[in-house]
Amino acid sequence: MRMSAPAPVPAPVPAPVPVPAPSAPPKLAGLSVVVPAFNEEGSLERVVRAVKRVAADIAAEHEVLIVDDGSRDATPRIAARLASELEGVRVIRHPFNLGFGAGQKSGFGHARHEYVTLVPADGQFDIDELRRYLGPMAEADVVVGFRGRRKDPLRRRVNTRIFRLIMRLLFGVRLHDINWVKLFRKSILDGIEIEFKGIGVDAEVIVKAKQKGCRFAEVEVSYLPRTTGRSTGDRLLNVIITVLELLVLFYRVRIRGSRP
Repeated sequence: MRMSAPAPVPAPVPAPVPVPAPSAPPKLAGLSVVVPAFNEEGSLERVVRAVKRVAADIAAEHEVLIVDDGSRDATPRIAARLASELEGVRVIRHPFNLGFGAGQKSGFGHARHEYVTLVPADGQFDIDELRRYLGPMAEADVVVGFRGRRKDPLRRRVNTRIFRLIMRLLFGVRLHDINWVKLFRKSILDGIEIEFKGIGVDAEVIVKAKQKGCRFAEVEVSYLPRTTGRSTGDRLLNVIITVLELLVLFYRVRIRGSRP
């Protein structure tokens, strides 16, 4: 009788090699969060408490600097109460409204930690997205957030495109959005003299950081609708002032050749 050959024994299937989950970026050594506020009684407390929660997760040490820019509503009282209730919250008060640039200057000047960011008090920035800045920060001096999927009115979108074009033509800055939340190494801010009082201050800081050889990175973040208060940045007068500030900045930096 003819014997059939035994069926081949299938080779054992190797056990799958576990793939380690990507590690989270390391915590920042220290983070100062500046929260400028002008008449933001409806959102200030919510924003500051969210900042405290996230900053405790992403930084070994942190502080929150509320810059009250001469508010005429309940903002000063809310800020003072938060400083008394929450550890690491300080209030810097301007006796009257000095402008967004003055708020940045006060906040940056009082910051104590190695990294600094500025978060608007109007609640339009998702504080949890600060975590997205940590990875790019490893190779950069400034991480610039740009607002994706914006649903702004046509006038504001046009203003943004005009400012972006001016920044490219006058200063060679090719960032998507210079007016949103950024994360700085404080060493970059040290030595930068902030002169502008209006919203042109964002351009001033970026241009002067570029002069210092700053390495930039960008990260896309969301842009939440304003639920309280009133925006003033897109008023025609403020737009005109900002354009004039950019022209003055061009004269000082590119023509006169002033340093940061």
